[in-house]
Amino acid sequence: MIKDNLNTYYFKIKTLNPIHIGTGEIYEPTNFVIDNGTFYQFDEILFYQSLNQIDKGLFNIKLNNWINLIDFYRSKVKEAKNIAKFECNVTNKVEQTYKKIKNSDGTTKQNQFQISQTLKNPNTYRAIIPGSSLKGMFDTIFKIYPQKIKENEIRQRLIVSDAILLDGNTQIGYAYRRHKNPNKVAKSEIPQILEIITKDSTFILSMTTEYSFKQIQKKMEDYYKDREDSKYTQTKDSFIARVGKFCGKEYMIDDINNAINSYGNPIATHTLYENNENFGWIEFKKIDKQEFDNLLKIISDKEKEYYKKIEEKQKDIKAKIILQKQKAKEEALRKQKEKEQEEKKRAEEEAIKKVKLEQMTPFEREIYELKEKNQNPKESIDIIIYKAIKENRFKDFRCEALKRLKEEMIKLKKWIE
Repeated sequence: MIKDNLNTYYFKIKTLNPIHIGTGEIYEPTNFVIDNGTFYQFDEILFYQSLNQIDKGLFNIKLNNWINLIDFYRSKVKEAKNIAKFECNVTNKVEQTYKKIKNSDGTTKQNQFQISQTLKNPNTYRAIIPGSSLKGMFDTIFKIYPQKIKENEIRQRLIVSDAILLDGNTQIGYAYRRHKNPNKVAKSEIPQILEIITKDSTFILSMTTEYSFKQIQKKMEDYYKDREDSKYTQTKDSFIARVGKFCGKEYMIDDINNAINSYGNPIATHTLYENNENFGWIEFKKIDKQEFDNLLKIISDKEKEYYKKIEEKQKDIKAKIILQKQKAKEEALRKQKEKEQEEKKRAEEEAIKKVKLEQMTPFEREIYELKEKNQNPKESIDIIIYKAIKENRFKDFRCEALKRLKEEMIKLKKWIE
C-alpha cells in the first residue's frame, strides 16, 4: 500500500525535439494516401463501401497485385481524403518516395514503404507520451529498482500519468543513423520512415512522488550533467528530460560508465531526424491544480470537436453507403420475388403437365417425351417420329406411329400418295 507523505505535482510538457514512442505498429500504403504534403489515414472497409460497383470490381481485380492496388488508392485520393479519420504533415522527402512507389525492374515484388507509428489515443488519434515511458525514465534517474519481494512498495511511491496532448500534432519523416563525429560515416545509414510528435507540442500530466520538487530537480541535474551531449537546463519551476526511442543508450542507464557498445567502446553513433535534429528532449513546467483542470477541460473540448468533425466529414459518405445498402436490399427482394414467381410458375406448369400426361394414351406419352428430349429445336415432329420408327422405338405402337407420321406429313404438306 502507498504510504502518506507523498507529493502530487502537475506539469505542462513542451517537446523541444521530435519524439517517437515506438508501438510496433505500422502504417501500410493500403490504408493511407499522401497528397500535397499531408498524410491521410482512412478506414479500408469504409473506403471500399464508398466505391461504386464499377470501382469495386476494379478494386477486386487489383487485390492480388500490391503495386496495382497502391496505384488504385492513389487514383482515388479525393475519395480517401473525404473519409480520412486522421491526418498529419509529411516531409517532402517522404512524399517524393511515396509518389515513386514502384519496382524499377518492372516486377511485382512488394516495395517496402512502411511507416512506424508513434503512440496515439486509438479513439481520437491524438499523440500520447505514456506514463510507463516517463516512469521508466524517472525510475532510472531516481535509481528506483523493483525489490525482490511481493510488495514492490518503493516503485508504488512514484506514480506518473500518461501525458495527454494539449496542442500540437504528429509528422511523418525520415530518421537517419549518423556517426557522432561528422567527419566519419556510420556503418549503417539506412533511413527509417516514422511518425514523430512535432517540436513545440504541449502535453499535461500529473506525478505523485515522495520527493519534493527541488529534490526532483537536483536528481535530474546530477543525472544529466554526466552526459556529454546533455542539453539539461532548468528554471525555478521547470526541468528538462529525455524520453522515447532514439535517445541513445547513455540516457537509458543509471551509470554513464556503462554507455558502451558490444565491443566495450563508447557509443559512436546516434539517430537524428531530418535536418539533423536530435530526438527526445522535453521540458517539464510545474503548474497548479487549477490550471491543470482548466487545461483538461480544453483537451476534452478538443476531443469532442474531433468526433463532431469526423461525423460531419463522413456524413455524406455514410448516407451514400446506407442508400447503397437500401438499394441492394431492394434489389435482393426483387430478385427473391422473381425467383418465387418463377418457381410458382414452374410448379403450375408441372401440375398441368402431370394432368395432361395422365390423360394421354401410352403412345401419346411416348411422342411427348420424344419432343421434350429432342435437342435439335429445328427438327419437325414428323422427322422425330420417323427417326424413332427407324430406331424401333414404337414396336408396341408401330401402326399408331405410322398413322401419326402420315398425319404430321400431311399437315406439313410433305405427304405424297
